[in-house]
Amino acid sequence: MKKYFLETVFILIVFTSNVILSQDSIQKSREIISRESLDSLYEKALKIKGVLPWQSSDIDRHENKCGFEVINRVKMNIDLFDFNKQSRLKTLLQRPVNQFSVVTPSGKFRVHYDTIGTNAIKYSLQEFMKALDSSFIYEVNFLGFPPPPNDFGEGGDFLYDVYIQDIYPLYGYTELESHLGQEKYTSFIIVDNDFLQSDYSTHGIDAARVTAAHELHHAIQLGNYIFRSDDTYFYELTSTSMEEFVFDSVNDYYAYISSFFNNVSKIFSNQNGYAIAIWNVFLQKEFGNSIFLKQWEYMKTYPALKCIQKSIEDEGSTFRSEFSKFFLYNYFTGQRSIPEKYYEEGANYPLIKMHYSFDYKPPTKVITGLSQPVSAHFYQVVDSVLKLPAKPDTITIIIVNSNVDSALVWSASPKTFGYTYRIIDGTGDDSFKKLSQNLYGRLEVADIQNWKDQIVLNDTSAPPVIKKFASDNLSFPMPFRYSKHSLIKIPINEKMPNEVDLNIYNSSMDLVYSEKKILQLFEDMIVITWNGLDSKGKRLSTGVYFYVVADGESTLIGKILIVND
Repeated sequence: MKKYFLETVFILIVFTSNVILSQDSIQKSREIISRESLDSLYEKALKIKGVLPWQSSDIDRHENKCGFEVINRVKMNIDLFDFNKQSRLKTLLQRPVNQFSVVTPSGKFRVHYDTIGTNAIKYSLQEFMKALDSSFIYEVNFLGFPPPPNDFGEGGDFLYDVYIQDIYPLYGYTELESHLGQEKYTSFIIVDNDFLQSDYSTHGIDAARVTAAHELHHAIQLGNYIFRSDDTYFYELTSTSMEEFVFDSVNDYYAYISSFFNNVSKIFSNQNGYAIAIWNVFLQKEFGNSIFLKQWEYMKTYPALKCIQKSIEDEGSTFRSEFSKFFLYNYFTGQRSIPEKYYEEGANYPLIKMHYSFDYKPPTKVITGLSQPVSAHFYQVVDSVLKLPAKPDTITIIIVNSNVDSALVWSASPKTFGYTYRIIDGTGDDSFKKLSQNLYGRLEVADIQNWKDQIVLNDTSAPPVIKKFASDNLSFPMPFRYSKHSLIKIPINEKMPNEVDLNIYNSSMDLVYSEKKILQLFEDMIVITWNGLDSKGKRLSTGVYFYVVADGESTLIGKILIVND
């Protein structure tokens, strides 16, 4: 679009300050970057701007979704490059030029596009404009985030500018521009023109839709809060979660979850931000939407992990509690999904990777390990001590470290923390918790306030309480009626072996039935069953009977009341 001459002069002046940025901004945001890292940033920037070709090894969908971090780190640190590189970068870090532009129906955005050539748009322009407006309605009007600031007339007017360009293999990126003070910036968005290549996780207009939601939140972040390169995982986490919140049916974020689920022992703040967008899905289910705005208000002052911690505390909970619950959610995915209790779309998520699995062998098992702060370890234990007809108990032990303070200094002082998990065949003292019918466990660490363990028994998040029965306990149902019931259930001491002898006596102490029985699990107790018939398969007379259960070492005695009706 042509502009009046006076406007053009103004834009050139602004642009000069845009690329160089103000010295105050640079001093506040300056990173300590090695020459090697600068060279890597420079090369990546040239690829993003289409000067250098992408190599097949570069196209990792788990890493290359958005160019937000690279482009804006280059801009924030442009004076660290040598003169020749600075000159080249300043030429490249300008707004693109397209053939046409159009304003979205809401009047909030101006979309710049081509109809022919390399950058020609290949999906519906009308649907993309609707996606931009829908993203604004959700993120600004519904969630309450402030809109991106206007850009002083860059791009043709004061509307927010979005440029359609061929930027494969990226989906898009938001590029900061004019410094507004307090580390806030104007910006513009660039979105890929077709999303046709096979290594995009989502294609065509659906990919463009989620990119609109993603990049708009980056514009909100830059324009109203802060750009902090140490926390770019949080910027990407938030923007990727906006894809799911605004366009629930698209689900591009599914493609990245496995990167996190395969390596949950890695410190949370070093995870790929796209892969941990489910953290916000978890927070939304636990607390609703207001927590997101609180986090970003805190971002003006605190690092991202501290913002997460403080926003959870504002909700009346603790990071320790919620972070451990998050990994319980992460267990119940795939075929284990319980959508009404955990992730609504959890059936579509991959399964978490176990640290390792093992069979329990009495009398004890000790697990030891080292943990990075704000991370988790998953172990699976098969308890085959009690060999019931059903499968042996499978216990998943989730050990979660929630040490935020250590995570915040990890880059300067990486410190791991030792832990021990002790499993015993028996009750132990009160410091042990019940894991299954037979096993008890205890987490042993030096700083228990930063740890929590979660137990899953046979894909149930809370192990059932196995009742203990004294020798005078009665069977059930009581009374047993032939007209209503088919089986008598006799409670058994949980420490008895898998096979026991059952003897039934009448009130005269005559033996009426004798047989070996296999222990079974019924609801929350261990039982053996009997159909109420004598050794000849006949019904017994109404009366009181006594059972004797023996295993060679111990004996249980109880009463049975039978009604022959």
